[in-house]
Amino acid sequence: MLYRPTRWILVCLLAFTATGCSVIGPEAIRGGRLAYNESVQVTGDQELLLNIVRLRYRDTPTILQIASINTQFNMETRLNGGTTIVSSAAENFSVSGTQSYYERPTISYRPVVGQAFIQQMLEPVNEDKLTLLYNAGWPVDTLFGLTVQSINGIQNAPGASGPTPELDPDFRRFQLVIRGFRDLQRAGLLTVGRDKDSSQLRISPDVGLQQEIAFIQKTLGIDPEETTYKIAQATEAVENDTIAIVPRSLMSAMFYLSQGVDVPEGDIEDGRVFTAQYADGKPVDWQKETNNLFRVRTGWLAPTNAYVSVKYRDRWFYISDNDLSSKTTFALISQLFAMQAGNLRNSGPVLTLPLGGG
Repeated sequence: MLYRPTRWILVCLLAFTATGCSVIGPEAIRGGRLAYNESVQVTGDQELLLNIVRLRYRDTPTILQIASINTQFNMETRLNGGTTIVSSAAENFSVSGTQSYYERPTISYRPVVGQAFIQQMLEPVNEDKLTLLYNAGWPVDTLFGLTVQSINGIQNAPGASGPTPELDPDFRRFQLVIRGFRDLQRAGLLTVGRDKDSSQLRISPDVGLQQEIAFIQKTLGIDPEETTYKIAQATEAVENDTIAIVPRSLMSAMFYLSQGVDVPEGDIEDGRVFTAQYADGKPVDWQKETNNLFRVRTGWLAPTNAYVSVKYRDRWFYISDNDLSSKTTFALISQLFAMQAGNLRNSGPVLTLPLGGG
C-alpha cells in the first residue's frame, strides 16, 4: 500500500506529463507555420531580386529551390520527488519538475539546372499563360510590356531581352500600343480569352475611345471592321484578323527588368556595367521609356523603406515600398517564375541541412 505522499507524487507526475503533452501539437503549428511561410516568401523574393541585379552586371543567375521543409518537435518532462518517512508516517515530501521543448528542422535545397533550368528560364511564356494572367486582373501594359517582345512586328526592345544593348532600343511604338490597350482595359472594352482553337483578343467598339481604337488598329495593321482577333505565336501576322506575338522567356523578361537597376557611377566608369545610349551619347532613360515599369534603387546602407532588398557587391539594392508600379511588376515576375517552374523534382542533387535544436 502506497503512503499518501507517495500517491500524491504519482498524481502530480501524471498531471504534469498530461498537461505538457496535450498542447505541443497546436502550439507548434501556431508558433511555426506562419514563421516558415514568411521566411520562404521573403527569401524567395530576395533570390529573385538578386538574380535580376546579377543580370545587370552580366553575372550568372543561380536558382536554389527549397525542395522540402521537415521539422520534428520534441518535449521532455522530468519530475523529481522526495519524501522522508519516519515510523510509517511521512514527515515531509517535495516535488519538482522541468519541461524542455525543442525543434529539429531539416531543410532540403535543390539547384535548378539542366533541363529544368531550360524549362523554367528559357522556354517562352505561351499565349495560354498570358491569357490566364490577363484574366487574373494584371494590367495589360505591365503584362505585355514584360512578357511580349513584339506584336505584329512592332518591337519591344528585343535587344534589351539580353545583356544591355549598345544603342537606343526600339520600343516607343510598342509602348504607345500597350498604353492604348490599358485605356481599353480600364474602360472594360478589352477582352482576352480562348475558344477551342486559339486565344483571342476582342476590342468592343466605343465612341468615347474611338481614337485610341483606331490608332491600335492602324499601328498593328489589323482590320478595323473586325472586333475579334486571333492571337498567334508568330513574328508577323499573315492575315489582318490576327495579332501575332513573340513572347519572351522568363530569362529574357528578367534581363529586360535588369535595365531598370540603378548602378553606381563608379561601376559604369570602371566598365563593370554597360549603359545603353541615345544617338547623342546620353544614357537611355529606362524609367521614362517604359513608363516607370520597374526600378531597383541602390545605396551603401541597408534601406529602411524597402519592399524587398538584397546586398550584392558591397551595396544594397532594393525596391522602395511606396513604388507601387515596381512592386506590381515584381509580383508579376514572381508569378511567372512560379508558373514556369513546372515539375522540378529531378532537376539536380539535393542539399539537405539538418538544423539541430535544443
